Amino acid sequence: MCSDEFGPLGRAEAQVLGMGSLPLIAIPHPLAGNEHALVRAKAGAIVTEIVDALTASNTVLEAHYAGQFLTLTERRLDGGALCVDEVCAYDPAIAAHAG
Repeated sequence: MCSDEFGPLGRAEAQVLGMGSLPLIAIPHPLAGNEHALVRAKAGAIVTEIVDALTASNTVLEAHYAGQFLTLTERRLDGGALCVDEVCAYDPAIAAHAG
């Protein structure tokens, strides 16, 4: 599980580690500073997906999760990331001039 804000980073890390189809279950960002009831509601909304990820076959998991967060990752790269070899970092100066 990861917050949706960190999904692209999680996917990039999974790919670097050779686990490009690793199930990443997104929980809406942020969690910090939320009232207990809101955190409980956010967690409750992903329980079924967690159970499915823990019980599904590898084939099903790969088909479902392999492309997850890739579009968002690419969009962020287009809008403010600097990549050298396989390492990318967000650069606000690039983001300010993107478009």
